[in-house]
Amino acid sequence: MKHTVVLYNPDAVFYTMPLALIAIASYLDPAIYNVVIIDGRIDVNPIKKIQEALSDNGLCFATSVLTGSPIKDALKVSEAVKYKFPQIPVVWGGWHPSLFPKQTLENENIDIVVKGQGEVTFANLLEKIITGKNRNGVNGICYKENGIYIENPERAMDDINRFPPFNYDLIDVKSYMNLSGRKQLDYISSQGCRFRCSFCADPFMYNRGWFAYSPKRVVDEIESLWLKYRFSHVHFQDETFFTNSKRVKAIAEEFIKRQLPITWFGTMRADQGVRLGDDVWQLCKESGLERVMIGMEAGTQEMLDWMQKDIKLEHIYDAAKQCVKYDISINFSIIVGFPGETEESISETLNVVKKLRKMSSNFNMSIFYYKPYPGNKIADELLANGYQFNSTLEDWSNFDYVGTKKSEWISEEKIKEIENFKYYQNLAYNKRTPIKFLFQEFAKWRIENKAYKFPIERKLKELLNPTQKMS
Repeated sequence: MKHTVVLYNPDAVFYTMPLALIAIASYLDPAIYNVVIIDGRIDVNPIKKIQEALSDNGLCFATSVLTGSPIKDALKVSEAVKYKFPQIPVVWGGWHPSLFPKQTLENENIDIVVKGQGEVTFANLLEKIITGKNRNGVNGICYKENGIYIENPERAMDDINRFPPFNYDLIDVKSYMNLSGRKQLDYISSQGCRFRCSFCADPFMYNRGWFAYSPKRVVDEIESLWLKYRFSHVHFQDETFFTNSKRVKAIAEEFIKRQLPITWFGTMRADQGVRLGDDVWQLCKESGLERVMIGMEAGTQEMLDWMQKDIKLEHIYDAAKQCVKYDISINFSIIVGFPGETEESISETLNVVKKLRKMSSNFNMSIFYYKPYPGNKIADELLANGYQFNSTLEDWSNFDYVGTKKSEWISEEKIKEIENFKYYQNLAYNKRTPIKFLFQEFAKWRIENKAYKFPIERKLKELLNPTQKMS
């Protein structure tokens, strides 16, 4: 009889497919394991479904957990599993446990943490669980033994080309398409990040490593998946899809050659966009590139240098010009309120946002407040200077890691200005419509003059359509 392994994706507002769980499951031998993926965002009664699955020769329950509200759901489900199946190991993996393994294991319902890349680690762990052997030979895990915390040696990052294709049959693909509101397939073609941004946990997680599928493998897999699921859009979930311009060019050429009727999205650094030649931009557009995401982060060279972004301010404008030229949309992400950042610096960042928005109505700006999150240089410096981070899983479950809440390093008056700017820039520079024309002109006047008193239209919009929490 096969051993049943249940993998759980906690409830969250994000609608992307649980690619981390699919990766873990696809690596396991189907002749040995019956892997069941359950998602708190889709399944009506996930605890009942988990318990039913584990009743059939259950071996292990595992969940991949992000910081924020997903922790609440993962804790609730882990407690329910442990209550009914006290002998079955409860394993946590993903971003949060990888960064806080000891703190995670302080919870009585969690037995093991898998850190970082989990395919090989989790497979090795399951072998130990089956045989009942000691877990000290499994690199990349932390666990409790007789109440004592044990941290095994780190596991080096593996080249993802040695892993099998994702088995999307493990999930109900149509349910995720319904959740996202379009016929979208989430896909990851590379793993890791080579860059050193001092506000980001990626350098800690990946040790600045980066591995990518060959262009042929990418397009072979996407073509095969399209024949099965007939999606219209591919959302590349890579940390930095445009890292290698030759690879990007080859993927675009293959999409065109095979005449796949899809659009696609990828993540891009501004300097990568500058290094992408016109011929590659043209190929990307012809192959269906619809939108990119660029982490602008700040609008002054001083702040970009301070956060070790390793780009120039002009790179942001140059990449934007290329997207305008080829009619490609951009989602920009911006962070304000870093420790020591002046209000003048924030104002200049908002000015850059305004200039970019004037370039195209297809540019979207997401402005976040900096929130200290361990695993990077800035957070380490704050910690050394006495900053108090959360100390329990329960505390971290309330953490707003995307920074939609106010910053402790910005005055209340400046926050009000930023919040008004965020709303009015979105209204002012979006695509013109006859119905919204007067409101858009008035919004432009407000931004140009910083005239944010009596923001009646903003209050009305928030009343009718409240902003959804992101974590």
